[in-house]
Amino acid sequence: MTRTRIIGTAVAGLMTLLSAPTPAWGAHAPGRHYEGTTSQGLRVTAKSYLKDGTRLGEIFFWTVTLDCEDGTQTRVGLWNRLRTLPDIDLDYSLPYIALHLHGRLGLKGGTGTLSFAEARLDANEQAMLCSTGEVTWQVGRTDVATASFPGPDVLMRIAPRADGTTRIVITSADGTRMTTIVEADGTTRNVTGTAAREFHPYRLYRGRTSQALQMFVATSKVASGLRLQQLVVEETLTCEDGTELDWFPGFPFTHDVALVPARLDFDLAWPYEAFHVHGRLGTHMGSGTASDAVPRLTADEQAQLCSAGDLTWRVWRIDEGARPIVP
Repeated sequence: MTRTRIIGTAVAGLMTLLSAPTPAWGAHAPGRHYEGTTSQGLRVTAKSYLKDGTRLGEIFFWTVTLDCEDGTQTRVGLWNRLRTLPDIDLDYSLPYIALHLHGRLGLKGGTGTLSFAEARLDANEQAMLCSTGEVTWQVGRTDVATASFPGPDVLMRIAPRADGTTRIVITSADGTRMTTIVEADGTTRNVTGTAAREFHPYRLYRGRTSQALQMFVATSKVASGLRLQQLVVEETLTCEDGTELDWFPGFPFTHDVALVPARLDFDLAWPYEAFHVHGRLGTHMGSGTASDAVPRLTADEQAQLCSAGDLTWRVWRIDEGARPIVP
């Protein structure tokens, strides 16, 4: 049995974002600009520039269309940093995405191929594969800076770095974000992608789930009542191929979630995770149920579900207002 340890929090929920962000073109001075289309008839732009004597670049597929196994389609924007120009050879096979981008970006233009696949959850929170198939692309030199363009359903930024690591950030149109760091040796770690905020808890709770792993809850108090400020649950997810993930879903909220008195109810359902926590949360203790599922790719790039199953949990208050424990 194989175990994979995912370090840190995979998803930060409930951020506000009006549209998917546009890459920061023009961050480096003057370079070559390119414009073109894919075989899907969709826009692709690129740029190359010299930095410290090395030609670097960026290529942005404003939208690619993925066909999913449930018959639906989804749109993804792919932004890639290029460090091997004029040749382009990028291959990423990660737990939830597989990207293969090849081609050449020269003085006057460029051509190549792209294939992209990802594991997603369908409406019933089951894993499915969504993929582009093989897409060809072609761009020509324009030397005109790229204008803004409507954002896709999901924007994915893939940025190889000089130290050998790669940073991959997925942002949905509602602002939900997942960030993965791919180390030079191919291992991955996930980090929270939420804006910094002050942390002023009203009540703190700590406890364990039926997997004998830790759970942490923090609430805040405002004029309108109690709000959920932080929720962290340590879990072991079992995948359909027999592998296991040590998973740490944690949610420091940029907008506190209102709580019904004496209740803890939280549901997150987006294409990359379905996380549900329900139960009673009183002044000094709480208990309830939890479930968590994420889609992942197998070694041969097929979709599978990794799930914690149905968990139970118990937490106790640990801040200064906690009730003393009597021996």
